[in-house]
Amino acid sequence: MTATLRKTTLTAASLAVLTGTLLAGTTTQASATARTNACGPSYTFLKSWPIKATSGSYDAGKTKGYIDIYYSRTASKNCAIARPADGVHLPRGIKVKIGRSGSGWAALDGYQANFTKYAGPVYVSARNTCIDFEGGFSYNATWDPSSAWSSYSSKHCG
Repeated sequence: MTATLRKTTLTAASLAVLTGTLLAGTTTQASATARTNACGPSYTFLKSWPIKATSGSYDAGKTKGYIDIYYSRTASKNCAIARPADGVHLPRGIKVKIGRSGSGWAALDGYQANFTKYAGPVYVSARNTCIDFEGGFSYNATWDPSSAWSSYSSKHCG
């Protein structure tokens, strides 16, 4: 085998290994739950609020998911969806609530189910007022079962 042929064969083999590594990395990322507008076409994304690991969890205080808030001028409603962040291991029992500030919870999802991708959409009519929302789930952190939960009050007023 000539030196040029050996070099070409080695380069092709290196490229195949590199491509396989890149494809394996892409597959892992594709399994993460991305932000998706399940609220409806008239809903505009406002902000993602972090869901933090609870104090008894191995990774307490770290962001483990998000509550995505949307608004529709047409419907005059807010919408919330809770989802785990990229890389959260075995999320389960995802829950989300939303309501007008000071008036209790208007809508909730995930309390009678075991959602693993996201919970919601849930809606509340909140024109000219603020909203409260919360969400969370269980997951496995390293070797122990953990949980994440966050609650927000008097947000997105108007």
